[in-house]
Amino acid sequence: MRRQRGANKFEFAITVAIFGVLATALLVRLDTIQAEAERAEVNLTVRNIRVGIQLAIGERIMRGEEDRINEVAEASPVDFLGHRPRGFTEGRVAQSSGQWAYDPVRRELSYLPRLPGAFADARELRWRYVARVDASGKTVGASLVGLN
Repeated sequence: MRRQRGANKFEFAITVAIFGVLATALLVRLDTIQAEAERAEVNLTVRNIRVGIQLAIGERIMRGEEDRINEVAEASPVDFLGHRPRGFTEGRVAQSSGQWAYDPVRRELSYLPRLPGAFADARELRWRYVARVDASGKTVGASLVGLN
């Protein structure tokens, strides 16, 4: 009897099948991680904008400059972020995936997801920047409100 060296075709097929299953599982997990990362990036950006707005308003209140709160409400919300988000355009609609835009006329911040599946297949995420006014019509705050 001749002794066989190496793997036969069946063993090779089993090895390829195992690697195929592992590669498929890895790619599915990688897609999930990318979707989670994009959701986290968008949520952190919006949260940081909201915190920046609150800090700007709080600073004016602490200085006794409540009459200057309307400056916060009239500015672009991205001004309070400290840096422009990746792919940001001012005054235009976002053109490509992964891009942020602020429309000062509609006072809307928008984002086009790189992975729409990460956001329940939403093709665009939007927030409106609104001023809060009291009964006398004086601006007392501003907030970023999600539209979808």
